[in-house]
Amino acid sequence: MLKSASYIFIVSRAHGLATRLLKYDELDSLKKTKDLQAFIDLLTKDDYVQSLSTLERGKVDAATLNKIFSKVYVDRLIYFTKISSGKFRDFMMSYIKRLEVENLRRVLRAKLRGRDITLDDLIPIPRGYTVLNFQELVNVASIDDVAYHLAPTMYRGAQEAIPMAKSINSTLPVELAVEAVYFSKLLEAANSLPSNKRVTDILRNEYFSKFAYYIFGMKFLEAPLIIFERYSGLIARNLSVPVDFINDLLRSREDVALNIILRSRYRWLVKYIEDAVERRSVNDLYRGVLKGFRSFHIDLSKRHPLDMAYVLWYLYSVEYEYMNLIQIATAKELGIDPEQIELY
Repeated sequence: MLKSASYIFIVSRAHGLATRLLKYDELDSLKKTKDLQAFIDLLTKDDYVQSLSTLERGKVDAATLNKIFSKVYVDRLIYFTKISSGKFRDFMMSYIKRLEVENLRRVLRAKLRGRDITLDDLIPIPRGYTVLNFQELVNVASIDDVAYHLAPTMYRGAQEAIPMAKSINSTLPVELAVEAVYFSKLLEAANSLPSNKRVTDILRNEYFSKFAYYIFGMKFLEAPLIIFERYSGLIARNLSVPVDFINDLLRSREDVALNIILRSRYRWLVKYIEDAVERRSVNDLYRGVLKGFRSFHIDLSKRHPLDMAYVLWYLYSVEYEYMNLIQIATAKELGIDPEQIELY
């Protein structure tokens, strides 16, 4: 099938913009720097150097750097949104909602734990790219008050998970509900794209990796997951699997759930999370799903460099670069041994 000019342009821009990304070896070198100033001195990629050059030497903290990294991350996604049109732009407008989801996650976690949070702690999302008013959200008194702001949005169903979040002292139940809505809308937009089968397959694998993080994380906390069977239909549609597959994962013990996944199309994830599941470590589980999905989408993009699979690889790589830089900067400020910093 002949590809449209706009399709070719989008894929070509992804290839061009990819040259501005930090390579793994560069990130590894940044990880090994002795302190925060050495980290800044070594970070000379064009997208960062202008902002970094304005900072006063020796008087920079991780929070200041994280604002710069957040801005580059957002600018990269918004640029791709602006150069897109038609169905591509519709998809990008749905994709970029992941910034909103991440900010909501940060607010939820702060409010549940009674910690202060300001707009400076969030990713800076320009007006028009979010339906949530984060200026007001950071100022609400408790997690219960967040529900008021979710009510008029597509995330309204997540309100029902707030009591459970409070009972287990974790926002994972609300995050699961929010992600289910986000991926439902994103997959809907992806269905209209060229190479839509490959795109939806990648998105489903990303969603499953996140779904696995939520359900195993809540199993570690001994949460009553049968409550989430109300979402089974939506989750099953998102993943293109039978509802019974989702219900079996929700109902089963951790070891049984791993075996269920091992017999599914998502079997690739098991080797990245089985150790974390055995040790019941939420932090290692999070790292496992991130590393697993990155390995999955890198492999797919290499096999399909001339279609939307490569565009998705670029978008994901932008996000991973952002997460790695924030992790390294924070570790440098805390004086953590470079050998203890694991790149995503």
